[in-house]
Amino acid sequence: MLVDYELENLNTKIINALEDNENYISNDIIDYLISKSKKIRSSFVFLFSKALGIEINEDIYNLACAVELVHNATLVHDDIIDNSDMRRGKVSLNYKLGNNLSVLSGDILLSAALQQLVKCNNINVIQSFADCIYTMCKGEINQNSTIGKLPAIDEYIKKSRYKTAELFKAALIALAHIKDISQKENISSFAYNFGIAFQIRDDLLNILESDKSKPALSDINNGIYTAPVIYLNEDKNVENLEKAKIALLVQNKKYIQKTIDLIKEYALKAIEAINFIGNNEYKNEITKITHNLYKAGYNG
Repeated sequence: MLVDYELENLNTKIINALEDNENYISNDIIDYLISKSKKIRSSFVFLFSKALGIEINEDIYNLACAVELVHNATLVHDDIIDNSDMRRGKVSLNYKLGNNLSVLSGDILLSAALQQLVKCNNINVIQSFADCIYTMCKGEINQNSTIGKLPAIDEYIKKSRYKTAELFKAALIALAHIKDISQKENISSFAYNFGIAFQIRDDLLNILESDKSKPALSDINNGIYTAPVIYLNEDKNVENLEKAKIALLVQNKKYIQKTIDLIKEYALKAIEAINFIGNNEYKNEITKITHNLYKAGYNG
């Protein structure tokens, strides 16, 4: 990727941020953060900076570090809630350390993120993340209150925005605040639409058993019904079916293709939102990543 150099520097910054909070589980947390993480959220911080001709200084690294720390804190807490034993192809922290220490690990990550955000010395940046974390928690609570219930498609999209798109927005809006970028509405639109498309694709990969970083079909097994199951319900009453039957029927190409079309709808909205950026290799990379959300991962 065009920002590999920045991502390598970011790994060092993440390690330093956690070593500054030294405790006997620091190494476990660091290993969790560094291993096989794509860092798509912080990559966008760097790619948008370069696409807009912004120098990547210490404030940008502080922001990118905070983004990764917040994201991983939510993953740690999600794994506890879902009782997951795998994350990124490795044993999850809750399986390795137990739930008590894993809760504290997530809290450490959030605390370290706050330390990085304070270094940006911009109240709007802190407010963006405060609003984001509140909304993400609300999304998780709403999801867990509807376990085993089939949402309408608009409810599913709202959940995807709360759980995933909000952090993309916080990252890029914070960048806009740090560098006083005027096109905040367009940047917000990109973040929301990309984040929704990203979450739908993640849910689809779980259905297709393509995501080796977490247990396949875990959403259905946990009673969390995503876009392919919602589309299946148009033909079958899902709530009257056994989970094993749902898992079998939802693999039908019809429901998979409708989900891909939904991903494409939001991905194209995201690309349209960044028309204000002049053509350059960094914008092209952002566009390519966005296109790949619906072009990659399924061969029919």
